[in-house]
Amino acid sequence: MDTDVLTIQEPSKGIAVITLNRPEKRNALSARLKDELTQTALNLAERTDIGAVILTGSGGYFTAGNDISESDSFAKGLSLTEARRHIRLGLNMCEAWEQLPQLSIAAIEGFCIGGGISLAVACDFRILQHKAWMRAPEVDLGITFSWGTLPRLVRLVGPQRAKMIAAVARKVDSKTALSWGLCEDVVENPLKSAIELAEEIISKPRVAQQMIKESINRITSAPNVGKMEQDQVLLNMTDPDTISRQKKVLKGLAKK
Repeated sequence: MDTDVLTIQEPSKGIAVITLNRPEKRNALSARLKDELTQTALNLAERTDIGAVILTGSGGYFTAGNDISESDSFAKGLSLTEARRHIRLGLNMCEAWEQLPQLSIAAIEGFCIGGGISLAVACDFRILQHKAWMRAPEVDLGITFSWGTLPRLVRLVGPQRAKMIAAVARKVDSKTALSWGLCEDVVENPLKSAIELAEEIISKPRVAQQMIKESINRITSAPNVGKMEQDQVLLNMTDPDTISRQKKVLKGLAKK
């Protein structure tokens, strides 16, 4: 079912295409959008007629990441109990997408920032547009890169490159992403290529395929520190330097 922040299409039998639909906000991940992405993944997980899932964005870009323009984006003003629940929305979303039984593909145009990387690496494959780029600015905001992203990044690109992405906040263009193993292909039309890959996926015996995905994920899984990372974010938000940095960023966004 389509909503005003998310669209769901089935271009051919066995394939679902989920599109982030907040182009006026550069598809920023609001609390509502995170909730809907989580529920969508949980619903898709129950569908035996869907064999491949594609995640993409509208407006020529994937997502600008967590919507820090929301007043409660970092659980500010909430009680500690409610803050811990709220701050886990992104973590829950990424876990739901990683745990999909179907193979999933992120088709990325334009840019993929912060929490967008978290969501993309929770998918099984990533296909980037030639001009697309990725960047995790969390350290510049004075917070850790959370949502369970670091173990996934390390598995994909190794510890040194994961540190360049997350600790140095290095902007990664599509060519670098491909050479680092952060994506599987760089093309002109990511959605078209994602659909072609999805067609290949659904041509295979589904149960055996999904068993292999589950086994590989289990083999490569690291200890889940995601819950601890979310508490670290809450702790970061008490630091005066972090608060100052965020005010500067929000002031800059307001001018755009």
